Amino acid sequence: MTVPSNIKEENIKALWAKFKEGYTSAQYQEIKKKLEELLSDWQKYKKEINSNSFSLDNYTNRLGNKTAIMPGGYLCNFLERSTSELLGSSKPGTAKSFGVKLNSNDTYYLNQEDQKAPVEDALKKFEKDIKPLIKKVTAGLGIKEKIDVVERSDYSAKQILRKLAVLDHLGDFLFMYSDEMIDSLYDIFFKEPNTANKLSNLHKNNAIRDCANQLLDIKKEDNVESILLSYFLWKYANTQSIVDLDTPNAILYGPPGTGKTYAIKNSLDFICQGDRSRYEFVQFHPSFTYEDFIEGIKPKGVSKDGNIKFELVNGIFKEFCIKAKNDPAQDYYFVVDEINRANLSAVFGEALLCLEKDYRHDPSNSDSTLVKTQYSTLIAEIIKEDSSKKNLAYVLHDNGDVEFGVPKNLFFIGMMNDVDKSIDAFDLALRRRFKWIRKDCDYDVIDQNTNHQSGSQFSNIDDYITNCKNLNHYISNDLGLGKSYEFGHSFFMKISAITNRKEISSTNMETLFNLHLRPTLKEYLRAIFSESELDSKLNEALDKFNPKIKAQ
Repeated sequence: MTVPSNIKEENIKALWAKFKEGYTSAQYQEIKKKLEELLSDWQKYKKEINSNSFSLDNYTNRLGNKTAIMPGGYLCNFLERSTSELLGSSKPGTAKSFGVKLNSNDTYYLNQEDQKAPVEDALKKFEKDIKPLIKKVTAGLGIKEKIDVVERSDYSAKQILRKLAVLDHLGDFLFMYSDEMIDSLYDIFFKEPNTANKLSNLHKNNAIRDCANQLLDIKKEDNVESILLSYFLWKYANTQSIVDLDTPNAILYGPPGTGKTYAIKNSLDFICQGDRSRYEFVQFHPSFTYEDFIEGIKPKGVSKDGNIKFELVNGIFKEFCIKAKNDPAQDYYFVVDEINRANLSAVFGEALLCLEKDYRHDPSNSDSTLVKTQYSTLIAEIIKEDSSKKNLAYVLHDNGDVEFGVPKNLFFIGMMNDVDKSIDAFDLALRRRFKWIRKDCDYDVIDQNTNHQSGSQFSNIDDYITNCKNLNHYISNDLGLGKSYEFGHSFFMKISAITNRKEISSTNMETLFNLHLRPTLKEYLRAIFSESELDSKLNEALDKFNPKIKAQ
């Protein structure tokens, strides 16, 4: 397969080499050992499936039941959770998407319906529809045939079925199963929207993997390298989706605790290969000015006679623009946290025009956009008197004129908690120059990263996540506050530090609510409820958060 021309080969090769260097030999061997154990567990399932002895209990069960004896307890949990660390997250949507899902020890959910069916109906559905499909996917089919079986099936938990197909072909697929992620990578690698619409998820996955194998010289038989490649391309896709040459400016917004700052720092450290000089973090506040951002006259010490000296200096953004302009082969990233807390139109000034994609400065193109700032004339005069002050100019023309621009290799990223101040702080001229990326509570992050202190997953994590969703729904819908006032996943993940046992208790939930959620929610509610109503509303919120966790 020919590597598509739109891929920056040297860039991605350098990132891949740097990424692999981050794993020591000991870490590599640890991944290999875990994978061998996982594949051994998979063979136990495969033996049951191929011998036709695969049972309903082996497919769906409840952890802790005496019949939940297979690796991970039962196949649905094995595919969804036991394999996720090494082979990626594959979410069914809801547990009912498995077609047959054990509800209690004697009733089942069928076909995503809420009605609880007896075991006889569950067995009939399992034997007729699910068991034959699983056997067909695990049979010795070729890759293309297996893809067709999976993608043409009407099985609701499609991501789970894709992982089932991938398990026996680790060198031919990436360990990613969602349409969103695969579509994003396919667009990065191929940029063929017409073709992409005709291909299934696994077809695109296989095409990306074939291309990556060739481009990065991946050894298909090295399963650990396959794992690292999937980790790498997941990070690469997430980073590329924030800003690019077509959309060089982005705002990440949403409730507090949704990992906006964490995501950006991780992405930039990855894409810049640890070169901290290529990205700059700034926090805006109400006193942040044009002089701080672009340029201006500021106090610079005291003279011998005791008077304050003033000097024209570059602001932090202009200095970063100069740095990026002088290194056009590299990409640079300017990041502003709490961007909506400053007077934005005043702070940006002339930079507002220069930020726009079509008005970026290209040092190799004499016709690209440059503008005069309010201090350009003064800077020109300063440089005329003292040539050592040339560093004040973004561009100094031969005739002595000074102009400013934003180089095309600089990407601008803003972050904001829109609960702190509305997006309305952005006027339309500012707003249209940015891509807006909303970050909400990610319940998958809670599922994958909220563990008991021993490292094992809580036995009732599903119930806990349901209650997190219920609380956020109560805040946004029942109280009418909207999604901006929901709690982010980092708030809910604090349960790990509170819970000592492997089952989250009602007491643990109440402790989390009172220590970390109640104070913030109380401040939100003060704006719409009287003081006498606050306690009852907070207690209602606690009831929404805590009903399904068993008391210990």
